[in-house]
Amino acid sequence: MIKKLFSIVMIVALVILLPACGKEKSLKSDNNKVTTKKAEIMVYLPEGQQLDNKYYNDKEVAINYLPNNKGAFTEKEVNDIVNNIDKHVKVLVITTEKTGLEGVFKKVKDKLPGVITVAGDIGEMHNDELYSILKNPKLDVAFTVENNKKGVESAKIAKLMGAEQYIYLSRTKSINPEVNEDMQEVKEYCNNNGMKFENISVDEKAPYSDIISKVKKTAAGAIKNTAVFPSDKSLSKDVLEGALSEGYMVPDINSENDGRLLSEVLNMTKDYKKLPREEFDSKVSQKLKEYNLNGKIAGISEGIYSIPSELTIEIAKFMYEKNYMIEECYRDVSVIARGNRNLKLSILPKDIGLSLGYARNLLVTPRIY
Repeated sequence: MIKKLFSIVMIVALVILLPACGKEKSLKSDNNKVTTKKAEIMVYLPEGQQLDNKYYNDKEVAINYLPNNKGAFTEKEVNDIVNNIDKHVKVLVITTEKTGLEGVFKKVKDKLPGVITVAGDIGEMHNDELYSILKNPKLDVAFTVENNKKGVESAKIAKLMGAEQYIYLSRTKSINPEVNEDMQEVKEYCNNNGMKFENISVDEKAPYSDIISKVKKTAAGAIKNTAVFPSDKSLSKDVLEGALSEGYMVPDINSENDGRLLSEVLNMTKDYKKLPREEFDSKVSQKLKEYNLNGKIAGISEGIYSIPSELTIEIAKFMYEKNYMIEECYRDVSVIARGNRNLKLSILPKDIGLSLGYARNLLVTPRIY
């Protein structure tokens, strides 16, 4: 009798555990097709882009992936998304650096006018089609993330970290008027706030050893009091690895995905894949203590490009919980509040231009680990 009872208990346990074991999230599309998960809040992302792990187990959120096809999306992908939207959907947000999906918003609104449509930094927002996005009556919200002029925010973080010297590290070929303007604004901030400013420019093929050698020479014996900002994303890994070996500060990792890069460099890949963002960040802080760098590295673990989607999710949850109108929740003060309270991020929304809906460029300040 006891053996029989034990067998029944084991079978029940397996039935409960097996679905959980098989529920590993995928960051890819389905055989080069748009995935078709459904929930009240529908998110569409490029292949490989990751949100905070907590959203993958949220029944109110469906995270779908777009196919990694060459060129712009076609009418087929537009229709695939539209056909996946039904009367239960309340919010739709799309993020992609590619073009071709602006037509989704019109078709969804024509089909279901009550769905809130959000462009979470799509390709059309970075070319001459931006004007049509801003004037699209079927688009309720448009977000972009500031990805070029981030120097001053990193300098402010460096000051908080106690840096006495700030190095703006750039690629020679990447220097353009916008980078020069950013650099000059950082220099002015440093001069006004008691930090020595230096600029180091390296070519595209500069090896890690040369980059770190230049940083050490510029720091002139004060490496631990120096902050290094990789203004070009191709420099992020070298700068982060250099910090672990040399002990300087990094006020903004500024990579394509800071969490993924940290997980690779700190050997925390499993933690990054399974832990909610806050738990992962906590473990990163503990790991950095081994290098005497806790409180000396800053980044955005889910990646800068994921912020529009996460912000949209949190605003939607807040809006429906409080029974607020869209106009009340998509104001600058509300966006700032959701960033601070729900994402633990300082977000400064800036006008993109005259638009029919709510359109903002988001300046996001990284979290300090």
